[in-house]
Amino acid sequence: MRRKRAGHILIKLVAALLIICAALLLLGKYGLSVTRYTLSSDRLPDSFEGFRIVQLSDLHGSEFGADNKRLVRAVADESPDIIVMTGDFIGKNQNYLPGLKILVDQLVAIAPVYFVSGNHDWASGEIEDLADMLANAGVTYLKNEYLPLTRGGESILLCGVEDPNGRADMIRPDELVDIINKDFPDSFVVLLGHRNYWITKYPELKVDIIFCGHSHGGIIRIPGVGGLLGTSGELLPRYDAGLFESGRYVMIVSRGLGNSISVPRFANTPEIVTLTLNKTQS
Repeated sequence: MRRKRAGHILIKLVAALLIICAALLLLGKYGLSVTRYTLSSDRLPDSFEGFRIVQLSDLHGSEFGADNKRLVRAVADESPDIIVMTGDFIGKNQNYLPGLKILVDQLVAIAPVYFVSGNHDWASGEIEDLADMLANAGVTYLKNEYLPLTRGGESILLCGVEDPNGRADMIRPDELVDIINKDFPDSFVVLLGHRNYWITKYPELKVDIIFCGHSHGGIIRIPGVGGLLGTSGELLPRYDAGLFESGRYVMIVSRGLGNSISVPRFANTPEIVTLTLNKTQS
């Protein structure tokens, strides 16, 4: 009798574990979460108090409702001042452009949208078609360049770098930032760049914030530990997701929205990032 009861308990535990695992797999593909950060800086112009940036990254053709309506609604609910897209929205041998056009047509109705490329965007072979589509939709594609964002007569600078998968003769990120700091030495600078290697490769970059993705949150997330796999195959990557400080700037790594490998996202709900900027007095 005791063995039979123990057997029943074991079966129930296994069934519960399977249900939990299935739920975590489904959330990794179809779920949607919002992670909110606040950054305070005495370098921020007064007019940008409360300025809100929503980041989308690594969509890889994923869909959240018909025509991505759930994703669009979640972005609109954040009331962004700008929306930034940090790469990997299309891929090789995938017909993602039509669906992406439907998405960006909806996003530009919410707020100004800015885009930088990722490695999969370049690998797709459709980077020129992507650039044309974004331009026609009203999205600003930052190709190793910068522009001012103006509010209340004051400005901050937004810059974006192409992914290293791009052309061999491209300007390097540190060279772009040097140009910015030469022309606008006291400006508050926000950088968009797909890869999540900034703190290790450019720890002294003279910017204030970096938005990036690429990590997919470590693909499989372990509670209390973090991501299991880096996008280059490394175990327990350090900069898998979240907010990190280099001492010079803050780096925000998005877990992203989709996936590009056969290993499914697990315990890793697709993520929208919202950053609110606050002014602190020096």
